[in-house]
Amino acid sequence: MVTSLISPLSADCDVNYVGLDNWKAGRTAAWTFHNMCSESGKIGILIGNHRFRNQDVKESGFRSYFRECQRDGSLLEPLFTYESRAVAREMTEKLLAEHANLEGIFICGGGITGVLNALQENRDRKIVTVGFDLFDRTRAGLIDGTLTLCISFPYQRFATEIIQTMLDSRLKDGESIAKQSYINFEIFTSENL
Repeated sequence: MVTSLISPLSADCDVNYVGLDNWKAGRTAAWTFHNMCSESGKIGILIGNHRFRNQDVKESGFRSYFRECQRDGSLLEPLFTYESRAVAREMTEKLLAEHANLEGIFICGGGITGVLNALQENRDRKIVTVGFDLFDRTRAGLIDGTLTLCISFPYQRFATEIIQTMLDSRLKDGESIAKQSYINFEIFTSENL
């Protein structure tokens, strides 16, 4: 049996999934902006590629939260980074140049280092940013204030769940029952590193 990691597959057969609940991750990001940005401020959305279902579902959860709060008008149409830090930097600079009332950027795809580089060069503007995965550069972004909140995999738990899911599939002797394993994400700010 196949096990998809990080992003679920759209397949007609049974496929295991191990990863985040991307709907909840998107809604958690939206909660952050809702509580840190003004009602009149605009929020930019950067997506690596809609072909990755995890990013598509994160954006859907994000928009769902704002529809419930009746603030959908503050969300800009998504810009694509194509998982490239250079393109993400360019799209961030575009958002900053075109929207004087930009208050937030949701980075739900690749290219976060490009976003952080662009924001470091525009420190005169306070932009709330939420992105994914804690690594050296996002840790530095949290510390210097260019990244507000980071949603991340608990990597040890993720690795354990992957192995257990594959073992369970192998031990079922041909019984094909797909398992969806949602791992609770970790949230990091400058205060809990």
